Amino acid sequence: MNPQFPCNDIRVRQALNLAFNKELMRDQLYGGPEVMQVKGWGSISPSTIGYSPELDPYPYDPDKARELLAAAGYRTPTNPDGKDFGTLVINTWVSISMPVMPESAQLAAEFWKKELGIDVQVRVGDKVALGKADRTTDDLHGTVQWGDDEARLDGSSHLRGSYSNPERRNPAHKDPELFTLAQETLAVFDPVERKEVLNSTYRRLRDEAYYLSLGYINIPWGVGPRVVTWEPLPLALYPSGLHTITLK
Repeated sequence: MNPQFPCNDIRVRQALNLAFNKELMRDQLYGGPEVMQVKGWGSISPSTIGYSPELDPYPYDPDKARELLAAAGYRTPTNPDGKDFGTLVINTWVSISMPVMPESAQLAAEFWKKELGIDVQVRVGDKVALGKADRTTDDLHGTVQWGDDEARLDGSSHLRGSYSNPERRNPAHKDPELFTLAQETLAVFDPVERKEVLNSTYRRLRDEAYYLSLGYINIPWGVGPRVVTWEPLPLALYPSGLHTITLK
């Protein structure tokens, strides 16, 4: 994080999480809870080791969001004397696994404009090009990356990739305490202890709000005529629960 950008302040990050109605997006854009669940954090879903309901997305609370943004010193509809937030850019792309992703980014932009008074621009680009820019340049600093990610049974790869390595060019944060926490968590291998430690670490990171977590989308699977039953876990992009398949 860079101090020159508003999102360097945890209150700003939390305000963005609180000022967006995820249930409305679920019901109006995706068709309801059969398609989308407002559950989980990042790639951590209810099927992930270490999940608990405390990891679910921030509730919609625009009053609290405005309070936090004002406390961070920025102008809001109820705090006209704060400093200008500037333009917040949302970078997104057309996804093959998550439908209407640019439209969901636009919906978030409308909420932030309405509830927080922020000028927001949505830019639809190429996923590969945006990923390369994120890894190799500083061009995307201060912007929001609005993308999809697969849910996982074991989310430690998410922890390792985004939170544990201070030498990574663009880590999710620059907090020495969080680097140490992530590294100590990844060093735990006992299955029972690991589940508890992962949950504790995930909850701490969820509160830091480096990710704007919305929930997860259930993707459809095609099956042949011989399949009688199948109960896959909601782990997008790869099949699971194969032991539940029964055939004619």
